Formats: sequence, C-alpha cells, structure tokens
Amino acid sequence: MYDIEKPVYENLIDYFRQHTGIIQVILFGSRAKNTASFNSDIDLCIAAGESSKADIKESIDALIGVYSCDIVFADELNRALSNQIERDGIVIYKAES
Repeated sequence: MYDIEKPVYENLIDYFRQHTGIIQVILFGSRAKNTASFNSDIDLCIAAGESSKADIKESIDALIGVYSCDIVFADELNRALSNQIERDGIVIYKAES
C-alpha cells in the first residue's frame, strides 16, 4: 500500500490503533503522490496528544525496519507544509470517536 511493504504498513496501522494518544495519521510526500523510489522516506503527519509525542517517533522507527521515516506533528506545522499536506496527503488512520 502506498509504496510501503504490506507487513510494514499493517504494523503501522496496528500501532496507531493501539496507541490511544494518536488521533489521526496522514501520509504525505512522494509515497502519497505515488512518486516514491525504493529509498524514499515515509512522511507522516500525526495528530496526537502532547504527552504521546515523545514515544511515538521511537516506536515508529522500530516498526518500519529499513525505511526512513519523517514524522511531523499536526500542531507544529508551518503554513507551507500544512498546505502541502492538505493538498497531497492521504489519511491512513483516524481514531474512532
């Protein structure tokens, strides 16, 4: 899915589901635009509670194996990046309300 190996994608989604602090995850960048090469990183924009941010990056890095991951948090975005994510991003996870 989205140029991410299926087991890695499934591990990420399982992690998001189990982590109660994660509200929404948006994939953006080359993998969302389907222009990724083999060594492209995974760009994720995460909406999460403040107390959750510290362990999220470490946990995701451990899950994705050989991929590199660039994680940004929704409440810390500058205007240009926010616009790019809004335009090109794909919601891959949204917590149930």
